[in-house]
Amino acid sequence: MTIYAQTSGTLTTNSDSFVAIPGLSITIPEGVGITSIIILNVPFPYAQGNNFPGGSFGITVNGVMSGVVTGFTYNEQLPQASGRVPTTLVAGIPLGNTPQTIQAVWSGVRGSTVIIDTPATLTAIMS
Repeated sequence: MTIYAQTSGTLTTNSDSFVAIPGLSITIPEGVGITSIIILNVPFPYAQGNNFPGGSFGITVNGVMSGVVTGFTYNEQLPQASGRVPTTLVAGIPLGNTPQTIQAVWSGVRGSTVIIDTPATLTAIMS
């Protein structure tokens, strides 16, 4: 079984703490002895700022932040151009006794504004 969500349009955040990525929430079913593989794929994000800009990405499970995070920063303090930085997170989440909500989250690094203007996806794979 596969469960999938995808963003549309342009999304931005300049939050210093993790906030939900609109449109990237799924509910995985209950189960025993099964681990769901969760994939957050953000193929072309970029960041703007003047202090080595970047973005961080993660997931929450029923509102609790997972320890698995990913992200990017630029190598220049003030980049001349906002290069695209493909970013992917993969985490194993055991199914529980009840359905669980998986929410993709993101934040800016050092006051950056992070932009997603191409579809990003949140996928759960279970077998």
